[in-house]
Amino acid sequence: MLSDLLVFQKVYEFVLWVKPTVQRFERVHKYSLGQQLENETLQLLKDVARANLKRDKAASIEDCLVCYELVKVLVRLSKDFKLLSIKQYEFAAVRLDEIGRLLNGWKNKFGNINKPLSLQKNT
Repeated sequence: MLSDLLVFQKVYEFVLWVKPTVQRFERVHKYSLGQQLENETLQLLKDVARANLKRDKAASIEDCLVCYELVKVLVRLSKDFKLLSIKQYEFAAVRLDEIGRLLNGWKNKFGNINKPLSLQKNT
């Protein structure tokens, strides 16, 4: 079940934090950087759900990791534009670090699926 997947839960909670946070961005950034941050976080949530449902998870998990990196960049830009306080940035960074560790663990678990058996034994 998707709700039992810890990485899904953590991304879901992050999405719930991002939406009201972006609503407090200055107007000039709310509909550009803020909208992109919302969209990428929602995309990450959808990518995690898709990866969980796919039989071949490795490629889908890679998509999750790409989206995750984009979210990290957008959060950092938000801090650099002073749209996030240091406390908000710290909150986001801690959550994103946890999500990143979970995604990388998930990748390590399913990363060998596409490798031929002869290569799997050597690694």
